[in-house]
This record gives sequence, structure tokens and C-alpha cells, in this order.
Amino acid sequence: MRVHRTYCKSVSEISSVFDLDKAQSMHLIKVLRLAINDEIEAFDGHGSSAICKIIEINHSSVSLERISEIKTNKPSKKKLGFILPLIKKENFHFMIQKLCEVGATELIFYKPDLIDQSIAKKDLSKIYNKSQDVIISACKQCGSNFLPLTSYVSSLADAIKKLDESSEIYVFDVEAKDVFDARSIKASNIFVITGAESGFSDSETKLMTEKDLIFKLVSKNILRAETAPIVIASLIQNHFDKI
Repeated sequence: MRVHRTYCKSVSEISSVFDLDKAQSMHLIKVLRLAINDEIEAFDGHGSSAICKIIEINHSSVSLERISEIKTNKPSKKKLGFILPLIKKENFHFMIQKLCEVGATELIFYKPDLIDQSIAKKDLSKIYNKSQDVIISACKQCGSNFLPLTSYVSSLADAIKKLDESSEIYVFDVEAKDVFDARSIKASNIFVITGAESGFSDSETKLMTEKDLIFKLVSKNILRAETAPIVIASLIQNHFDKI
């Protein structure tokens, strides 16, 4: 039977006994209904994991004892990052979940010029903050011991500033003429930029054109804002032999 997984950044520290945070504890207690002496795999989000035993359960907290050696995975040398717009909450969280499962290594979120009016007046930081819970849940499910890096900026321009010169950057736009072919990838550090449901604004397109970014079309069909990044990630990871 598959061992359940939980996230705990303390699992790789010196002490072999540690407490889970409230969210992870409640999931073990209320959802998985685990008991004292049950074993679980804990990972720290930076590549390390270990088998642990539940030694104490309180109303909203669980204490674990590490009972195996710490296993550490090396991060992949091939990086796949995304610059993604904030979109409707449910679609946004679905997109993040699937990108984690496919193996995205970094996610930079931005407020698009053509933001969906259903969320335009909402506190966007709350949508972003919730994304961490979605990422942890996705990594628990898919078996990844690495949480992708995340950040949130107020514009596409600020997001692009965060990229380094070693990245090979692709912009996916329904107005592009050339269809993307993963075989054309030359670098091992890839960043993908996608737009909101209404696409990129004129100023966003001008900015990326002036920076000589590569515009590509992912499909002859028009994909939804949350679908396009997942399809792109799958194509690139397949090229990297990681699917």
C-alpha cells in the first residue's frame, strides 16, 4: 500500500522529532484519519524526505518521529519556469496544480492589463497566498519532493525583470504565426510567458516585442488561459524526457 505523504520543512533538520503545522496536522487527523504509530513519508520541499512515525496527536497538531535515513534528491539541471497571469480563482488553482504535477520549477504570477473583471477588484494577494496550499497538495500527490519557487508581481514588466539572461524565453500568443516545436529548444533553462483569457494588452505585446522575445503559437485551437500552460509544460517536459 502506498505510504501517505505530508509536507514538513523540519524533516531534514538535526532533531528526529518535530511537529507538523496546523494545516498538515488537520489533514492527517480529519481526512486521512491516521493514528499513533502509523507511518507517513514527510518531505521538506527542497528535495529531502524520510519515513516518519506518528508519536502524538492532539486536537489540531501532530508530532512525528523520523525513523528512516533522510533521502535527498538532486534538483534537475533542466529548469522550466512560467510567468502566469492571475485569473479566476478556481481556474488559477487548477492550472497551478497541474503545472506542479508536470514538473514546473518556478512560477511567477503577475496582474495582467486585461484582467478578468470578476477578480479585478478582489484582493489578489489572497488568491496568490492560497496558491502555496495548492502547490503543497499537488507535490504531496504527485511524489515530488521539490516545491516550485513562487513570486507575485504587479505587472508583466516586473515579472520579466526577474528573469536572468541564461533563460530561453517563449511567449505564447494566439496572434503568433509560428507553431511551437519543442525540438527547437536549445537551452536547459526555459521560461514561458502566457496571457490572460483576453490575451495580452497592446502595451504588454509591445514590451515583449521590444525585448525580442520569441512569440509562438501552441495550437491551432484557441486554448483557455489555464489550459495553455499545461499543454506547453507537457510538450517541453516530454522533450526533456521527463514525462
